[in-house]
This record gives sequence, C-alpha cells and structure tokens, in this order.
Amino acid sequence: MKIICLLFAVFLSFANIYAQNFGGALQNQSRENNSRFALPEDIQTKLDTFFEAMVKKDYKNGLEKFMLNSPISRKDNDFANILRELGKAIELYGDIKGYEIVDVKVAGSSFFRVNIIGLHQRYPTRWEINFYRSPAMGLIVTNFKLDDISEVYLD
Repeated sequence: MKIICLLFAVFLSFANIYAQNFGGALQNQSRENNSRFALPEDIQTKLDTFFEAMVKKDYKNGLEKFMLNSPISRKDNDFANILRELGKAIELYGDIKGYEIVDVKVAGSSFFRVNIIGLHQRYPTRWEINFYRSPAMGLIVTNFKLDDISEVYLD
C-alpha cells in the first residue's frame, strides 16, 4: 500500500511539473487556447484580426478597424484614451505577443462580454470587451477596457 501511495505521489508531482506544456499560459496559438469558448465566428475573427495587428505593432490602424462603426470610435476622447492606455501598457509591460480568452458572458444572442489576458513580454494585461450585434450596423464594440489588474482572474 505504501508503494502504491508513493508511486501515486510521484505521478502527481510529474503531472504538475509538466502541466503547463498541455494548455499553459504561453502557448503560441491563441486560437487553439481560445477554442474551449463557444464564441461566434465573427467575434473570434474580429479578436484574432485585432490581436494580430497588435502583435505586428500596428496599434492605431488595428484599433481603428476593431472599433469600426462603434460609438466609441466616434468619441475622439474615448478613442484617444484607449490608444494612450495601450501605449502605456506596451511601454511598461512590453510588446503584445498574443492573447487568451479567460471568460465569455452572453446576454441573449446579440450581446457578449469577453474577458481576455493580453500576453505581453513582461506582464499580462486585463482586457474586457463588449460586443453587440446591432440590427443596423452589424457586430460592433460597445465597451473596451484595458488595465494591468490581471491577477483578478486568479480570484
């Protein structure tokens, strides 16, 4: 019985050591990491395209395309603030290397909140983005928050 318990303890130790290789936080393919969430294809594509622009350091253009038709993009101060916060995050935490979806909340079939970890070189950031499928304008971003309080996801 002691041998079985010892073997089991050794197995658990090795499993914990290698667990990050099977879905850990720094996988290269964000799409693979995010596949466990049932996001509509148009939202997944919009996020992929946006973060690809961020990885390529095409911040302003990527953000403009992401916010296309969004009420936020029409408010110069809001758009400028988002761009400024993004610039600060990159300055402090390094270039964006990818993203991972942490959680998705759905209200009906038209309103979605996606919580994301932005994978930077030195520290992760927290992103909260709301999408609305408008009957008149299609898929738009209605809320966009970015900060460095990513540890809240561990609570």
